[in-house]
Parts: sequence; structure tokens; C-alpha cells
Amino acid sequence: MDKKFPKLCDVIYAYQGITRKVTVKPDTSLLDALISAGIVLDAACGGQGKCGQCRVLVRGALTEPSDEEVDKLGPEILGLGWRLACQAFVKGNVEVIVDDFKTDSRSKLIDSAFFEKNFILQHPSVMEEKVNLRWDDLVAGSVSEALAKALGKDELKIRPEALQELSIYWEEGESWRGSIVKIDEEYVAIFSGHEEKPLCAFVCDVGTTAISIVLLDLKIGKMLSRRTIANPQRSFGADVISRISKATNPKDLLKMQTMLIDSIAMSMRQCLEETNISKERVFEILILGNTVMEHLFWGISPKPLSRTPYVPVFKNILSSEGFKFSALPMHPSGRIWSMPIVDKFVGGDMISVLFELLSLGPKIPCLVIDLGTNGEIGLILDEKIFITSAAAGPAFEGGAISCGMVATDGAIYSLEEDGEHGIKALTIGEGIAKGLCGSGVISAVALFKRMGLIDDTGRIKDPDEIGEKAIASLIVREEGRRKIMIADGIALTQSDIRQVQLAKGAISAAIDLILEKACLSSESLSAVYLAGAFGNYLNPEDVIGIGLLPKDLTGEVKCLGNAALSGGVRFVLGGRESFKVLDRILSKIEFIDIEKENFNEKFLSKLTYL
Repeated sequence: MDKKFPKLCDVIYAYQGITRKVTVKPDTSLLDALISAGIVLDAACGGQGKCGQCRVLVRGALTEPSDEEVDKLGPEILGLGWRLACQAFVKGNVEVIVDDFKTDSRSKLIDSAFFEKNFILQHPSVMEEKVNLRWDDLVAGSVSEALAKALGKDELKIRPEALQELSIYWEEGESWRGSIVKIDEEYVAIFSGHEEKPLCAFVCDVGTTAISIVLLDLKIGKMLSRRTIANPQRSFGADVISRISKATNPKDLLKMQTMLIDSIAMSMRQCLEETNISKERVFEILILGNTVMEHLFWGISPKPLSRTPYVPVFKNILSSEGFKFSALPMHPSGRIWSMPIVDKFVGGDMISVLFELLSLGPKIPCLVIDLGTNGEIGLILDEKIFITSAAAGPAFEGGAISCGMVATDGAIYSLEEDGEHGIKALTIGEGIAKGLCGSGVISAVALFKRMGLIDDTGRIKDPDEIGEKAIASLIVREEGRRKIMIADGIALTQSDIRQVQLAKGAISAAIDLILEKACLSSESLSAVYLAGAFGNYLNPEDVIGIGLLPKDLTGEVKCLGNAALSGGVRFVLGGRESFKVLDRILSKIEFIDIEKENFNEKFLSKLTYL
């Protein structure tokens, strides 16, 4: 009797003007089918049908719409062929049209002000030295000894791979001119010739929602290119808790690591192509991220973070060699490493933020807040640094918002009141508005509160409650639910506002608790520094307007932009001196576990108002 194999189904999808096909087993969700094809959909809820963001237009053999789809889309939208990819399971051949705006993970160059920052080139860990050798120099006894002599050293710590290159380059009876690259005190690669070429490193800030990458020339301390993309792991959920839950499955862990590294590699290749630099000239990659993101990059299960006492698998610096991560465009002898983790959910990205801020000479005492999906808060005193984190959710990065997106071209980063048209949307780059990034979401809520469109509890008012008709006309009702129109196809819903309240409540509660722990009041703060992946687009007045910061704050509020990324750049350019500063920072840190400090009670008290 022949063994029966399950029939396979073809999922034909149109994406960015190109039609392709992927073959899957029956009862595979469209979300998983598209992930296997490299198409990343927003799925803030982790594929549970609760966020409604993985909407696709389909035709073919699928399961009947689930209750979640009926609730999120409604009969009319479902009748037009729209489905939630996480709730629609394949029963036969299917055709799918994917919305480019909802899935666009192509790299974008943003935040030109970042390139205007002043960084000091000190003594990078990766350096290149020129060398001249003659055949007569071999009287030293060996090629490596002759090389050491030419470099003015008694002995040479050199990798065999570098000697392999030298043995290939050198011809009998001829002199040889070239250069040799070292990482710290170990020589790792040899190049023939004295042609001046960049010596490069990448700094990569892996956020839960967005990934930012910078290409550096270590010889001149210059940033050559930068990219920001959406984190492809958002298909597994918008927050770190969802990612941890999925990563407990070894197959999903491997899938999450692979898609993350592939997306990073794609952006890195674009940076190299733009600058016409070979990957053989890249010798360092620094990875910054919260605790969970660093675990997922290394392919280490964050399962111990899923239950009390919520401990990471590692906290120290991890490093590896380029050849072990062949997908990443770099020299095989190059070094990949990640910043150390503080504790629990405070990762290397916060260490990098502190490194950046302390390099700039902050006013002390001060707060520094990294506004992201995993919000991290630091209180800097003369001899101590208190640090904690709060699960803010993805709203501050444009996630879990009906029209949310990362801070790339087309993202609305700020709103202004316009007497003629009601409101004016300011977008990143040129072209039409596509959605709201984190700063745009904050700006929208703050503006609509000032305009009287929403009340102090965050409720969108009925148009009849608003006296001015032009302003009231911004509020529309769709399927019994009110929303505020911002631009064509872009609106802020009641659910979006609740997401902002949750994020604001978490950060505000953590601020109160960390100040209480240090026996300080908000009035005693000299400054508050705000960092975030949405760069320099955040307006401090909007942050105060939504109640994220204490009302009685008297110190200045200053935006640092993506301080984790700029701190990483500063760190790499500083080399050995940076590691000395890192040791001093780590020695001052005291981690505050807010779960043990009545966080839930404080958090709930912050939700009832804006």
C-alpha cells in the first residue's frame, strides 16, 4: 500500500509589483506562508487576530472567517476579499495581494542630523598598518618573523588565515608592499598593495520594532551611510513577551534569528553598495539591543526571561568571528560583538545610551529615558546610576497603532494645528503620508487633547460636544466607532489612544518609582533626556502634553535622537578608552526591579488620564 502524503498548496502572492509562489502544507496560516516567503507582515498580537494589522486581499481556498476577523474587519470588508493573514488557513491554492505600505521593510536613509554629530576618533580596536617586505628580509628565520621586524615588534600575534594570504601574495625574489589589519593586538588579515581604502565597521541598534544601522570608516572617524528598517520579527508579535513566547520553540527561535540576520545583512549590503566598499573591508560589527533582542540575535533562547525570577542567559559581552555569520557582509576574520546586559530586560542599548549621554556632559541629577517598546529609564547621580525598565508596548515606535509605521520616508512625525485645514501633517522625506511613526503618534494625541477632540481620560468626543464645526468634522464614525482623521486613509482610533495611554502609564509609573528609590522629587531634576528610534523628530512639549513626564518638572527636557546608535558609534571610534569608560559606568549601576516596588498599583493610577 502506497504511503499517502498530504497534498501541497500553492500560495501565489503579488508584492511590490512582482508575483511569486510559495508551496505550503494544508492548514498553514497565510501569515506563516508569507513569512516563509520572506514577506513580513505586522502582527502586533503575535498572530492571535487581536490587532487586525496583518490584513491581505485574497482569493482561493481558505477556512471560513474567524470571529476575530468578523470583529476586526466586518462583513463588508470581508466580502471584498480582505482577510487577516493570521486567521486565514490554506485549504487549497490561494492568490494573495500584499499591501506594500504595511510591509515595507526596505531600508530608508533618515535623520540627516545624525551625520552632523561630532565624534572623536581616538584609538579604534580595528586598525590597519602599512608594511614593506623584501625577499632578503627572510634571513630573520621565517616570514612571520620578518613581518614582525618590519612592524617594529619583537613578536607577532597573527592568525594563520592572514599568513595564508601573505604566502599567496609574495613571489620569490620580489619585494612586497601591503597592509595588515589588527583587532586589538591580534593581526587578522593582510592585503597586497598600498592603495588607500576605507577600514570599516557597522553599528547596529536592534530594537523590538525598528533596526538602525550605521557604516563607519574607522580611519577617519566618519559615518558613510545609515539605514533604518522595520524589525522583521514583528510577525511574531509586537513586544518582547510575544517574542519570548515564540522563541521557546527551537524551530521558531531559529526562524527568528535567521530573519533578523538576513534583514540586517540586506541593509548592510545596501550601505556597502551605496559607498562602493567591499565587504572584505568590514572588520567589526557592534550589536546593541534590549536583553531579548540580543538573545535572539545570537540564537540563544530567552526562555529563562519568561518566568520569575526573569533572568537572562548571559549578561557579559559576547563576541564571535565573521565566518561564523556568513550571511553578514564582512571579512571572515572580523569581529561581531554585543554590548553587555545590565539585568533582566535592560540590555546593551541602554548601556550605549548612557555612554552617549555621559560623553556629552549631562546636567546632574537627570533622567534619561529610552522610549521604545521596552522602555528603559536611568537616573544619573554623581556616584550612582539607577536603572530600570518598563514594558511600554510598541506605540512609541509606531507599533500596535492602526496606521503606525517605523520612522522612515512617508511617516508623519509631527502634527500642527492649521486654521485653514484643521491640522497639518509633517512627514519624513518626500511623497505622500503613509502612516504615523512614534513621534507622530505622540504629537497627534497631544494636539488632539489641546484642540479638545479628546478629553482628559483619552476618550474621543462626539462631534456634537465640540462647538467649532471645522474641528468637529475631523471626527468620523465608522462601524459605530469614532476616529480622528489626519490625512487620506490615516486616522487615530480610540484603540490607538488607549495604546498610548498604556505606554505612557508604564513609563510614568517607572519614573515615579525610580525617583522614590533615590529619595528625589521631580523638581530636583536638572534635566530629562529623551532618546528613541524616531530620531530627532520628537517634540518635548508633546511628551509633557500627554502626561508622560511629571507635571511639576522644572528642569530642561532635551531630545537626544537615537542615542543608543550614536553611543555605539562613539564607543567603536573610541576603542580601548571606550572599554575603560564602560567599566566605570557598569560599576556605578544599580538595577531597580520595579515589579518589587508596587509597580502595578502605580501603573493603574496613571491610566485614567492624559
